[in-house]
Amino acid sequence: MGRRWALLAILVVIAAAVVWLMLGDVGTATGLGEDRFASLVYTGIWCCVLGAGLVTAFRGRAREALRSAAIWIVAFAALIGAYAFADEVRGVGDRMLAVLLPGRAVSTTGADGSRVLVARAGDAHFHVDATANGRPVSFLVDTGASVVALGRDVAETIGIDTASLRYDARIQTANGIAAAAPIVIDSLRVGAIERRNVRAVVTDGPGLGLGLLGMSFLGTLSSFDFRGDRLILTD
Repeated sequence: MGRRWALLAILVVIAAAVVWLMLGDVGTATGLGEDRFASLVYTGIWCCVLGAGLVTAFRGRAREALRSAAIWIVAFAALIGAYAFADEVRGVGDRMLAVLLPGRAVSTTGADGSRVLVARAGDAHFHVDATANGRPVSFLVDTGASVVALGRDVAETIGIDTASLRYDARIQTANGIAAAAPIVIDSLRVGAIERRNVRAVVTDGPGLGLGLLGMSFLGTLSSFDFRGDRLILTD
């Protein structure tokens, strides 16, 4: 019986397609337009074929058929939802990683521009993973530093020839006055925020393996806000 009804439905769809081909304007007359009408006919044939297969496969097992259909509908809806809200899901995952991995710069887009979220580290400071001249560098956010500061070790990793620098400047550090050499970092990127030709200094000493992210970078932002255990940089 199921096969007969499916065959009848297919014949009806084919008959509609034949009439459309003969008259040429049935699609327009139905308000669908020729392309959409043809697409409807094509889809209808496939639906009939699939329907016939389902009726044959689940003959006499209506409850099982309904359960299987419900599972497929839920799976399809979940797939569509994951696709539609991919950016939101990715944003939530990035925020979770920012909390689990302090120093990870999580980029988001808000109404007021690009943002970067950084979580406070276990030492109560804000560390951020960045790239300077295309090389990875770990920075300590220091709003008290007037410029970005690098130790010799970090400066050399980003391609600075520290031996040719003149350490004739003086800067205030947590350990007192230190000799430093002015430089310019070609490119400094934190998350999605990038600045070119950033003023910086190289301190005369071995350094600590990280840089200080000072106001020569932070001062170019629209804002930087400390909200509890989060630092939000807004481009």
